[in-house]
Amino acid sequence: MANKSLDDEIIQLWKELNPSGAYTGGFEEYAGELFIPSEENLRSALERVRALRRRAENDLHAKILDSMEVTLSFDEPQPVLDDIVGSIFNHLTKEGMNEKHLSSLVSNSIKAIDVTHKRFSKRDVPSAVKALTLYRLDGVIEIIDAISGRIKGKELKRNCARLKEKAKAFVSLFSLPGFGKGTFEEVEGVFKKTKFELGRERFYRVALENGMDYSETPEELESKALAWLADELPKYRDVTKRLAKQYRCEAKPEVVEKHLVGRARLKPNALLRVTNAMRKVIQDFVDEDVVRINKKYKTKVIETPAYLSGMLPTGAAAFFDTFTKKPFQLYFLTTDPKRDPPKSVSQLMDLLVHEEYGHCVNHSNSVLHFGGRPSKMELLPTLLMAPVTEGLSFNREREFLEASLRLEGKKSLTRAERAYVKLLEKYGGLRLINAELEFETRKWRLIRFLRVIGDVRINTGKQTLFDFIDWAHERTGVPRSNVYYQLFPAHEGMFPGYATAYAVVGEEIHSIENTILEDKARVKFSTYLTGVGFPPRSIYRKMLQDFAASL
Repeated sequence: MANKSLDDEIIQLWKELNPSGAYTGGFEEYAGELFIPSEENLRSALERVRALRRRAENDLHAKILDSMEVTLSFDEPQPVLDDIVGSIFNHLTKEGMNEKHLSSLVSNSIKAIDVTHKRFSKRDVPSAVKALTLYRLDGVIEIIDAISGRIKGKELKRNCARLKEKAKAFVSLFSLPGFGKGTFEEVEGVFKKTKFELGRERFYRVALENGMDYSETPEELESKALAWLADELPKYRDVTKRLAKQYRCEAKPEVVEKHLVGRARLKPNALLRVTNAMRKVIQDFVDEDVVRINKKYKTKVIETPAYLSGMLPTGAAAFFDTFTKKPFQLYFLTTDPKRDPPKSVSQLMDLLVHEEYGHCVNHSNSVLHFGGRPSKMELLPTLLMAPVTEGLSFNREREFLEASLRLEGKKSLTRAERAYVKLLEKYGGLRLINAELEFETRKWRLIRFLRVIGDVRINTGKQTLFDFIDWAHERTGVPRSNVYYQLFPAHEGMFPGYATAYAVVGEEIHSIENTILEDKARVKFSTYLTGVGFPPRSIYRKMLQDFAASL
């Protein structure tokens, strides 16, 4: 038998440490498996990662293994709940109600909660981490309830009931008086009485450098984001004034947004229908004027299940069968009014562009080698994936807006462009929708810049969450609840530093793209950067710079 390459050894270790991710990616032999995060298993896993790290043959090996080590070193209670919910959901998505696999998965979930309960039972957990954990209990209960009524096996039913009770007992370790359902108002009330603490000051710098391949210090990230914010705010205020004139209302962002939403009058139960009605036309326009999409592209839009909406307040994308010849994607659209769902056509469009024509096309094009030819190592969904796919998806919103604005002065339209313009006539016409889309795109640019500033400040202890929210609202006019939901429950619960990924790499791509002046060359560049997988940020940046220079 031939010796395994180091690539193969790293991929094998990744599969063993992330069996649910391996199954989701197409390694069917890992169905029903879940990593059990006991102290012994974590210690053994770290030793194995470090042993391979000492044998690293190149930067790609070293950075992937560094990122895996940081992920294993993230010592907070909430990831185990996310893993359980995500694993069960991914199994249901891929194969439906397979009771054999669900039995194994539920049994392993009980073991995972037991060992995590033991790890944290005598610890003093920071108050903000308690809140992040409390947010995730409903997801476990709701997904267990969703399958309990559909299963037949008595033992599996009993284990589902045990898992619910185990999850409740585990989460009770982290109670916060007044948390309730975790609404913005309830959590604000909690932290008026309880000091806000994350306790990540020492870990944060390591998370950025080794987890996500950042070269900047936290202070440098904050400085960059403050500069981006200062540059974007006048543009946001300008489009606010233009829309206020159109609507004949006061030129304040919250007043303009109220009119924008009121004009559309989209109800939550209409969001999925309207999105599906627009998708085909927008996709043809995107394929021609923004980024080329492979012919085997397969994505389904679904309503975000209740048990995921706490983690996905607006929307998200999920990737399946990465390591097969038939990858597919899901685009989650959150409709729960208790979260932060889109409420207008322009908001739906901006979200669609980010999640589907950013994330989903990034996965599909990369796996199918359309635009690039990434190796299996460059397709591994480690923490390093976040800056690349979040950054390009953030930048895609701006690319799409600019492509749509160009149509206003274009005399000869293609078939796809004419169909796009005709579609927008149903919702107010190209110019009005463009203005509303610009308002939304610029608002989201502000939010992504605020995420960087907020992530740095609350993880370094420079500012508490609600002090930051007050500062952000006063500085930009973005509603306080929007700032909260777009920073804390989801992103801070995922990983420290994750909230920065959108703007930091998105603006890096933007700066390279600005060196390319011709529209067709930009589409070629966008197609390349979307098809090269998820390499570490520094490697990705060099690839893009070299490709842009070749055009």
